[in-house]
Amino acid sequence: METDRYARQKLIEWWDQERLRSASILVAGAGALGNEVLKNLALLGVGQVLVVDFDRIEPSNLSRTGLFRESDIGRPKVEVAGEAVTALNPDVTVETLYGDVFYDVGLGYYRHKTLVIGCLDNLAARSQVGRSCGLAGVPYLDGGIWSLGGEVRWFSTSEGPCFDCMLSAEDREHASERRSCTGFRLVDEQETQHVSTLVTTAAIIAGMLVQEAVKYLCGYPITAGKAIVYNGQVLTLHRAELTRNPRCSSSHSPYQKVIELAAPVTQMTARQLFSLARAALKSDGQGTMEAASAPPGGDQGLSLQLGRDFLLELRCLRCGRAQEVNQHWDKVLEQERICPFCGAARHAEVIRALDEQSLYIDRPLSTLGVPPGEVLAVYAGNDLLLFELGV
Repeated sequence: METDRYARQKLIEWWDQERLRSASILVAGAGALGNEVLKNLALLGVGQVLVVDFDRIEPSNLSRTGLFRESDIGRPKVEVAGEAVTALNPDVTVETLYGDVFYDVGLGYYRHKTLVIGCLDNLAARSQVGRSCGLAGVPYLDGGIWSLGGEVRWFSTSEGPCFDCMLSAEDREHASERRSCTGFRLVDEQETQHVSTLVTTAAIIAGMLVQEAVKYLCGYPITAGKAIVYNGQVLTLHRAELTRNPRCSSSHSPYQKVIELAAPVTQMTARQLFSLARAALKSDGQGTMEAASAPPGGDQGLSLQLGRDFLLELRCLRCGRAQEVNQHWDKVLEQERICPFCGAARHAEVIRALDEQSLYIDRPLSTLGVPPGEVLAVYAGNDLLLFELGV
């Protein structure tokens, strides 16, 4: 009797189980597609998996997700998925992050992964993950499904296309809508909102995703910058070319020379980062950091870029009432910007950067909307220093 659970797959000529065991994969999305991807990764013996999702299990999920049970309704998807993966294969080390890829997943989570697999349901989230992979220099496998079809897309080199290269002006306008799980509008579907998906299609596309992942991890040739498109309605399968958009605004060059810090975002302040930046510049002579254009005013002292707009306070200039908010600006609804007492538009105190004279220099960066593991930029004149915070 064979005692090695991976004995049969090791018979494949190009197979490298050790490379699978040492791989670390981030799976973004734990819905129908994510369930199938995680199941496949577990059975194959991938060493480490980080699952990211912000949803909870609903009754409608149960017809499309093999890792969830009725008793799991109401629990975070990542929590249940992580438990199921461990039950399938205790060899796999599973981490879970119950959060949003926009606000809760710092770039450090991507930088230390071998590969990222996207199982998301809207263009905005795919774009966010794609941009993060580009800055981290990590290959990105994006999968999407609709009721009887789907596609697998490879983004693996800085010279090739990124996810944003594919987006039209109309795509960007509707990027946050959760339609089909491909994220794109479907010309042959009547529904205007989220298009239903089937577990059968999820299984097919997840199989393709993980097969591509295994090829990459084992050093087998892959077809970067390509998409595999499956249409179960007419039973076709074809390969599409993904082309780079010369006008793409996303960065196609990964960050270099990132200084990794052990301190978590809950303990680090801007003042401490500025002190570390000055020490790094001093030890490096002239600060031979990554070349970059300084932001406006960046030639005066040090400047820390938070990477997002953060709303500290809403104040009514008519009646004088103020409300402390401490929230990402794009999470604030339009109606919240109106004074509930007098109906006037309220002034918003929003910050995106801190300098050495900032009133908030001693606040933990987590209280300014910076997520765990984020990579932050400190400008010193025309020099740029990059710091990765702990998780």
